[in-house]
Amino acid sequence: MPSIKKRLVALFAVLSALVVVACANDVDMGDVKNPGDTPPPFTPAADASGDADGGGNSALSCIGTTCPAPWATCLSESGPTYKCGTDLTRDVDNCGACGNKCLTYKPLHMVSRCIDAQCALECYSPPPVGDPVEWRNCNGLVDDGCEVDVMKDPKNCGGCGTVCAAGQSCIIGKCGCPAGKIECNGYCVDPKTDDFNCGRCGNQCEPPAGACDPMPPNSGYGCINGTCGHLKCLGQSADCNGDLTTASCGGNGCEIENIFADKNNCGGCGVKCKAGEECVDEGNGPECAIPCKRFGKTACPDGRCVDLLTDLSACGSCASPCRGPGPHEKASCSKGLCQYECTPGWGDCNGDPSDGCETNLLSHPGNCGACGTACDVGAGQPCIEGKCLTTACAPGQTR
Repeated sequence: MPSIKKRLVALFAVLSALVVVACANDVDMGDVKNPGDTPPPFTPAADASGDADGGGNSALSCIGTTCPAPWATCLSESGPTYKCGTDLTRDVDNCGACGNKCLTYKPLHMVSRCIDAQCALECYSPPPVGDPVEWRNCNGLVDDGCEVDVMKDPKNCGGCGTVCAAGQSCIIGKCGCPAGKIECNGYCVDPKTDDFNCGRCGNQCEPPAGACDPMPPNSGYGCINGTCGHLKCLGQSADCNGDLTTASCGGNGCEIENIFADKNNCGGCGVKCKAGEECVDEGNGPECAIPCKRFGKTACPDGRCVDLLTDLSACGSCASPCRGPGPHEKASCSKGLCQYECTPGWGDCNGDPSDGCETNLLSHPGNCGACGTACDVGAGQPCIEGKCLTTACAPGQTR
């Protein structure tokens, strides 16, 4: 058997021969051999049928100038008009075509939205000025729109088809009144205490003959246990010494002006707060407590409980509110410092906080996707969804 040493000698001889052959064949690594020569490409040369990818220049991206569907250039009434800045499939002012507005039909309580380039009707309930309203299309017809207010209709109370019992009214989406209350002119009232509906609907209490003159402090005549003519405390006052009825007109009336704030009568006569406590209402009614302690917050001089690290109205201190956010801008308080950021798709490209985030990064050709990123406006290249429009190059096109 040949020795290991002889094997190594033979292997070295073979490798030496391969190096000589390689040197003799002048392997081209892309170097320029003579002045004026251009280096050979590192991609295979194109054959007669086309270039390397077999598709002309289709693999290259060139500037696009024609709006692709569903984008169009529509005149904007609320801001700048950008080329290809309107999506016809979802724009309520240009739905399916420029100028085709999806309308609101107030008498029919209907509004239309742009969905897939078509104006789609739906029920519309405006913000309530008084009682809540909720219009529904219970009969399924378009001709009369959304014809039912389910907050008041006893045949459709709270929802289409929910019928109240005979004689019951629909009050704020519920049939009838809870126990202890009666229905009066579309509202549920307590006949035992309501000074305008005492004992029955519409029975308004008036001062009796021989009424006190002057009246005891913080008192008046009203409804108690369903009957009128009783002296009672007004507002949040309280008669803690009990002389309103015993002393009649000669007492000190309701001597506790505000039972919701009195440290010696907090929420009730004789309820005294301890040293350091105040009479506060922090969501559980009036009670004795150290203001704001249970929430781990700071008590401001005006009575607010605030987190100085996160509260926009008191960021860092009670007297340091953050300014209101500008257009398309969000404000936050982080670690006691006011911070502002743009909502998605918008940018503060002029650096002026007074006008918020004024630039639409999804459509602005000079700030496309980010401030300062410009499309080729001279060539007519638009910005669509935050990207400068490109298209596959035509044969022979290079940009």
